[in-house]
Amino acid sequence: MNPTSVIIKSNKYGLIVILDDKIPFDQLLQDIEFKFRESAKFFQNAQMALSFRGRVLTKPQERQVVETIVQSCGIHILCIVDEPREHEEYYRQILSYALEDRQDQEGQFYKGTLRAGQVLETETSVVILGDVNPGANVVSKGNIVILGACRGNVYAGATGDKSCFVAALVMKPIQVRIADKMVRSAITKRADNTQYKIEPKIAYIKEEHILIKPITPENLNELSI
Repeated sequence: MNPTSVIIKSNKYGLIVILDDKIPFDQLLQDIEFKFRESAKFFQNAQMALSFRGRVLTKPQERQVVETIVQSCGIHILCIVDEPREHEEYYRQILSYALEDRQDQEGQFYKGTLRAGQVLETETSVVILGDVNPGANVVSKGNIVILGACRGNVYAGATGDKSCFVAALVMKPIQVRIADKMVRSAITKRADNTQYKIEPKIAYIKEEHILIKPITPENLNELSI
């Protein structure tokens, strides 16, 4: 058995999983399990981004697919990339921010969504594997990287370090503060349930002002890190 309903393509930063859109979802899950078990030796303990093509998945279906992949081969999925660009550089940019500090220090990952009223404070840079919802607060003495939607309040460089930054796959915060500089959103409401398109952006200080720009090689070169 070698199902053709699931095709796995990879580059060194992520996996692209092409799914058949005609077979029943339950059958597709079985085929995904078989395909990834068959390929487990190639992916064991790998840390990658993941994107899907060929079939539109609901959020519950996407969660089931991710759980099936993780249980089948032991891969560590850092984020789901839901965008049309296939360039390896895009994956590299996202994952380099997610992994940069982890290589040097431990205890910097937070897994889960921060909801209204929750506060996350860290002594070091932090990577959040989830969303920061309106009404939630993140305070870090270092950088803040959100592999999800940033819709709450984020404060990087809390001890005054102006070289710190905030990066997110969806950047729609109520407030961003870096060191002694702060910007507010005039659009985002406290009850914001909009499903925004993934457009990775980074906020940093340049010439005493906070800039929020798309993550591109040119903009990354402006960072003093």
